[in-house]
Amino acid sequence: MTEELFLREVQKEDAALLAKWFNDKENVAFMTTHVRNSKHTASSIWKDIVDMKKLDSDYEKLFIVSIGEDKKPIGHAGLDEIDLEDRRGEIFFMIGEKEYKGRGLGTKIAEAILDYAFNNMHLNSLSATVSEDNKPSIAVTEKIGFKRAGVRREYNFINGRFVDEIFYDMTLKDYEDRNRLRSHGL
Repeated sequence: MTEELFLREVQKEDAALLAKWFNDKENVAFMTTHVRNSKHTASSIWKDIVDMKKLDSDYEKLFIVSIGEDKKPIGHAGLDEIDLEDRRGEIFFMIGEKEYKGRGLGTKIAEAILDYAFNNMHLNSLSATVSEDNKPSIAVTEKIGFKRAGVRREYNFINGRFVDEIFYDMTLKDYEDRNRLRSHGL
């Protein structure tokens, strides 16, 4: 039986859990320089969230991903670089609890964020960026219908070498077309 997935907005009491996940080098191996190269504390995580809200309250929507009847927190996902006037944003997701990796949950999380972005926020365009070495995220991003839009060559310096970053996008029309095809079993 498939356990139900839940998204809820990040609260101050989640900061310690986020710090734990962000301090795990395996979890953040392909994230932004700030995330992968910093030592995180609950205080620093919450300060970053509060500071960003002060700067631009619409810039990001941050969620804790939980699963099952007890709503056990397993990851973090959301949208950032949100521009409400242009109706666009960038999707991200991470499974922080190792025992939940490799179970197809990344796809479910990404689908939930797509649904939120297009149906609740009424965005028109989403992007995603994935390091060429992050094979699981590439698989999820392509499986849910994002299209490759380009490559930022040698964009990140990870593990002593420069790594390309793949840029993906999806429009509301793409999302609606995808859903229409799925509803017809295609």
